[in-house]
Amino acid sequence: MKFVCIDFETANSFIGSICSVGLAIIEDDKILETKSWLVKPHRDYSYFDPFNVMIHGITEKDIKDAPNFKDVYSQIKELLADSVLVAHNAAFDMSALRHVLDLYDIKYPEIDYVCTYKLATKFWIGLENYKLDTVSKHLNFEFSHHNAEEDAKACGNVLIHCMKEKNVNSITELSNCVGLKIGRLFAAGYTPCSVAKDKHGIDVKGIKAETYNFDPEHEFYNRKVVFTGTLSSMERKEAMQKVVNVGGLIGDSMTSDVNYLVMGMQDYSKFADGKESSKTKKAKQLIASGSELQIIDENEFLRLLQS
Repeated sequence: MKFVCIDFETANSFIGSICSVGLAIIEDDKILETKSWLVKPHRDYSYFDPFNVMIHGITEKDIKDAPNFKDVYSQIKELLADSVLVAHNAAFDMSALRHVLDLYDIKYPEIDYVCTYKLATKFWIGLENYKLDTVSKHLNFEFSHHNAEEDAKACGNVLIHCMKEKNVNSITELSNCVGLKIGRLFAAGYTPCSVAKDKHGIDVKGIKAETYNFDPEHEFYNRKVVFTGTLSSMERKEAMQKVVNVGGLIGDSMTSDVNYLVMGMQDYSKFADGKESSKTKKAKQLIASGSELQIIDENEFLRLLQS
C-alpha cells in the first residue's frame, strides 16, 4: 500500500495561505522519496505574519519566484493516485488543502486520509503531548521541525512505527486495531478522521496551577479563557494547564465573564467563512451586548501566552 505524507506551512493565520509543501512517499514500510516546494500564497492572502515567519523561517523574499499552489498541485495530484494521504494533525493540513483548493476553484481529490496525531494518542499513552516533535523524540527520530519536507518525513516515521507495532500492511487493518475512523476527501466535501475516545470531556475544575508565582501583567492573568475546536499545537487540556499556570481562569462554556474564546485553526477557518458553532454564536451575542470578550485564533493565543 502506498502512503503520501503531507505537511503545509502557512504565511499567516488564514489556513489557506500556503507558503510551503512537503511530501514523503511510503511503500513497504519505507520512505522511498521526499519532495518539497516553496509556494507563493494566493494574492488575497499573501501577507507574511511575523509570528508565522518565526515558526518556519520562510519570508516573502524566499517565495518571490516560487510557483503558486495551482501549479504545484498539478505535480502533487499525480503522486496522490492510488494512495492514502497522511498528516500529523490532519484536521489542520486537510483544512489547509481544502481552503487553498477552494481559492483556485480546484476540485477536491477523491482520497482516504489518516491522522498520525490521533494514532499516536492510541499507541503511546502517557506522553506529555502528541505534537510531532514530542512523538518523534519518543521514537528517537531526529528532524528539523517546521520544515515541510522534514515534517512529512517525521509523520511518515510515526506511521511506519504504528504499522510495524501492530504487524499490519494496510490502513484498514490498522484502523481496526485501534478504533480509527478513516477520513476521506471527496468532491462535495470531506468526512473527518477520528478515533474512539477513552473518556468524555475534560474536568476543568481538576486543572490546578503548577505554580503560584504569577506575573500580574500577563495578558491572561485573572482572565477567563474558553476553547473551541481542535488545536494544532497541543491538546486542549495542555492549553488549559498553560493558562492556569500564568494565573488565568478557564471555563468550558460561554458565559458573561469570559474574556477570550480561543478557536482551533479548523474552527477559526469555518468562522471566517461564516460557519458558526454554538460557542461562537454565543460569543458574538455577548460582544453585541457590550462584553469585552475577544475571539482569537490559535496563533494569537500562543503569542499572548508567550508575552
